[in-house]
Amino acid sequence: MADVRLTSVGKIYAGSVPAVKDISFTVPDGGFCVLVGPSGCGKSTLLRMIAGLETITMGEVRIGDRVVNTVEPMDRDIAMVFQNYALYPHMSVYDNMAYGLRNRKTPEAEISARVAEAARILELEPYLKRRPRELSGGQRQRVAMGRAIVRKPQVFLFDEPLSNLDAKLRGAMRVEIKKLQRHLGVTAVYVTHDQLEAMTLADMLVVMNQGVVEQIGAPLDLYERPETVFVAQFIGAPPMNMIELTPTKGLPAGLDGVAGLPLPAAGARLGIRPEHLGVEIDGDARIETRPGDVRLALTVEAVEAVGAETYIHGRLGGDGQMIAAREHGKVLLPAGTTRTFTARREHLHLFDLATGRRIAH
Repeated sequence: MADVRLTSVGKIYAGSVPAVKDISFTVPDGGFCVLVGPSGCGKSTLLRMIAGLETITMGEVRIGDRVVNTVEPMDRDIAMVFQNYALYPHMSVYDNMAYGLRNRKTPEAEISARVAEAARILELEPYLKRRPRELSGGQRQRVAMGRAIVRKPQVFLFDEPLSNLDAKLRGAMRVEIKKLQRHLGVTAVYVTHDQLEAMTLADMLVVMNQGVVEQIGAPLDLYERPETVFVAQFIGAPPMNMIELTPTKGLPAGLDGVAGLPLPAAGARLGIRPEHLGVEIDGDARIETRPGDVRLALTVEAVEAVGAETYIHGRLGGDGQMIAAREHGKVLLPAGTTRTFTARREHLHLFDLATGRRIAH
């Protein structure tokens, strides 16, 4: 197996259009790295540079001890799983999985043993004689992964492999992919725009925006301590609430308790995750209030009861910005009523209004 190391990697199109800018990080041997960000942020371009499908304009990519900038894709000892499966419709499952090995003149006995092992791991043994059209979407994706497994590569590369599946099947396949990667111990780099997928799969999360890396770290570290406004709002659903605090314009109506926060002269954004807002109902607070807590007066506009949780959407100060809160269990609040929501001081996030960077407090 091998680590994957990127040093000051960049990609420029048409001589002047930067797609990826000065990216450096290392995926350790056996690690699972997820590149996540909105469409057009450069994550697929970066993956394709690791794969050798895009030329590298600047910087260096290493797989193990080798610099692979100019190495052909087939010689990089990688295997790639795509969004559209890329199976041959006229071939059986067995032949699809064996195809790459046959191209490399692998002995038939070894091909048979590798395919059998991959089919056992992926629970595809009953389907080896079927054609792709006779399989479900999840089974086809397992065949695509099986084709990668039989290669026994140093690195797996996944390019949004679950995008074509329905929500229930995506959840099941996430578990299968994570279990498979741990079982094989192979280094993996995975691209997705789905932050839930990223959070559940990654050992190492790389959040990208407009061709640059916003933050790198363990998923829960990024969730609990985002370094930029972009990361704070991209990771988490519903996204983190952001309230602009501009001393020269005065504080928003309905907001109380922010005195003492270290606000820059130009102002800041106050971030509060929905689950950290506790509602007070008929004088009964859902969380214990403490000195220094921030209080928000929200006029309820909508309540979404989804079973184990309730999402409450309200306007700050009656006519200000929309704020979301998430409560456990069933909470019934009539639309149009005003309630006080409380956030503890330790759950507040502050970001510089000018730079978007985190402010220590």
